[in-house]
Amino acid sequence: MPLFGRRKQPKPVPPPSAELPQGEQVERGIAASLLQGRDVIAGTLYMTDRRLMFEAKRGEARWLTVRYDEVKSAGLYPYARARMGAPGSMNQCLFIETTKSEQVWWDFDNRDESEWLPLVQRHADAARAATAADE
Repeated sequence: MPLFGRRKQPKPVPPPSAELPQGEQVERGIAASLLQGRDVIAGTLYMTDRRLMFEAKRGEARWLTVRYDEVKSAGLYPYARARMGAPGSMNQCLFIETTKSEQVWWDFDNRDESEWLPLVQRHADAARAATAADE
């Protein structure tokens, strides 16, 4: 914990290494961990105007993307498969359930997760409304 309540300034997030399609813009980015079973994969989570993109720091499968029209629900929940650890570790994670019943969990700063959730929900609602209007 920093002395005298000073919060350590986060490092700037690098832009995604992959080129985005024409017209797609990155709105936010944050250092995050993708949680899969007992695996914790470090990387960067990006929010664009079309999807959530996670770029892992290492490994063969470097990218995980979830388009907003694939988001069935989003919330902040404790990670169900969290190992024993320091108090407060993984106590709140950004959870996405897709329309294919897949579950995606990201862990990053609780305050930032609380800011991201309504933005993700708003994007998902807009994508669903656009899909419904097209039908």
